Parts: sequence; structure tokens; C-alpha cells
Amino acid sequence: MSKLVIFGATGQQGRSVLETVRHDAQLCKQYSVRAITRDITSKTAKEISNQGIETVQADIDDPASLDSALAEAHTVILITSTIYDAHLKSHEYRQVKNVGDAAVAAGASHIIFSTAVHASRFWDGRAMDVFDSKAEAEEYLRTLPIQVSLFAPGMFMQNMTTMMTPRLGPDGGTYTVAGVLDADTKVPLIDVANDSGTYIAALLRGGEGVVGATLHAATKLYSFSEIVGIISAVSGKTVRYVRVPDDVYAGFMDVDQGDRVVSMMRFFEEVGYFGPGTEELVERTVSIVKGRLTTFEEFAERYMKDLGQFA
Repeated sequence: MSKLVIFGATGQQGRSVLETVRHDAQLCKQYSVRAITRDITSKTAKEISNQGIETVQADIDDPASLDSALAEAHTVILITSTIYDAHLKSHEYRQVKNVGDAAVAAGASHIIFSTAVHASRFWDGRAMDVFDSKAEAEEYLRTLPIQVSLFAPGMFMQNMTTMMTPRLGPDGGTYTVAGVLDADTKVPLIDVANDSGTYIAALLRGGEGVVGATLHAATKLYSFSEIVGIISAVSGKTVRYVRVPDDVYAGFMDVDQGDRVVSMMRFFEEVGYFGPGTEELVERTVSIVKGRLTTFEEFAERYMKDLGQFA
């Protein structure tokens, strides 16, 4: 069996990949999984280890810890976390370089990186470092003597249960989702915790036109008008979308995050989440991925019937 090493195994994307491979009739015979975590004593790491999965402690910020993490690796799944501070780009680039270099040194054949579009190239040079940091790190991976495939997730459906949660208004009967996008701007949505593995499984299986490809991962595009309508339908509550000024929306978050999130939203509206032709890129990916993908209707039915849980 080939060794599949998953960095970020305890996060939403990594855990989804791990579970998909474990339960896939073909992939579970093709790959043995090694889950990498910075803390093997965490609850999630213990859950993974208790499933009989090799669980190894390593830190992508510490190159010395990567040799044992990548020993005998065939394929490497690399998922990084965005840290909203002044060093966002340099930090992510260094992390990806550390893993890429170590994977090559270990003799790995394939690396699958969770990436994003190089936004500034489509946006007249305007910076959007949350995406550009991943795209520029991806460019480094492409200079290495290793096969590179890419998973580019859309906007997480989970955002609607966290940072974009409907809030109950002062009238006690109407919920509001606030944002800076026009209500009819469509964005690609992915149930990242459940469906990430379905996309990455396609890259693991390979086949013509898949290995080395970029999968623009989303079930379909939804506008916020459609999103609040779906939440209203499943919850039985009145949910409306309200567009607020950029500075007001940014003020909902820490200063290093707020302006960046607003910049992301502006890019989605003016160019498209995956750049020009976003809808076509999503449709192409859906056409080549085997396995059922979660619609936002299904996600809302499962997680958003009781809006009181978000109070």
C-alpha cells in the first residue's frame, strides 16, 4: 500500500479526506493513512488514533519535525490555515515550502495542495493576500520535481453557522444575515467538512485529465437572496439579507481580518470567486467528481432548522 500523509488531518478538510479514504472500497486498499497533527493529545487527534490510524505529531513551521512525518510518503495532502496578521503571505509561503521541500527529500511522488486563485492577476493588480498567499505558495510547489494537484474549495457552507450566522433582530421575530455583497451576487458553496474528501478522492484515483488538475470545489453557485430564502424555508423563520457598508462589516471582526474579508467579498462581486468563468469552472469539476455532493438546501436542513442555537 502507498502511504498517504495528511497535514491538517484534524481540521474540516483533512478529516473529510481521512474519512473518505477509510470508507472508499478502492482507496482504503490503495493507501494507508498517516494523520499529521501539531498536538497528538487533542481530542480530535485521539479520536483519529483510536480508529487505528497512524497519528504523528509534527509542525509545518518546524522543518526538523517533517522528516519522520514524511518518511515513506507516496502522496501528501497539504492543508494550511490562514493566520490573519501582518505576516500572512510570508508565513503561508514558508509553511508550504517546508512541506514541499521535505516531501521531495522523502521521495514522495504526489502532493495535493488546498489552494486559491491568484486574485491580484485578475483584479488589475489589487492585492487580496488571503487568496494570493496560497496561489504564490502553489507556484513554488510547481518548481519542485513532484506531481502537483490542486483542490480549490469554494466558500464554506459552514460560514453560515459561524461568522455569517443569522442574528435575531430587536423585533424578536426576524433574523438577519449581514454582508457587503449585492444580494444577487452568486458565490460557489461547499460543505467543506463532508465533501472535501469527495473531491480529493478524485485526485487520488487519478485518470486522464485529473492528475495535476485544479478542482474548483463547490456544489453550485448561490446568491445571498437564495441562501436566506433556503434558511427561511427550513427553519420556518423570517430571514433576510441586509447589505451593510464595508467599514461596518469589517468592524465585526478583528482589524487584521475585517479589511481582508471585505476585500475578498469585493473580488467575488467584481471578478468571481474563482476568477472569470467561475460557474463554468465549478460545473466542469462537478462533472468529473464521482460521489454525491451536498446542496445548501441539504446543509441547511441538517444544521439550520433551529436558528435559536445561534443566539
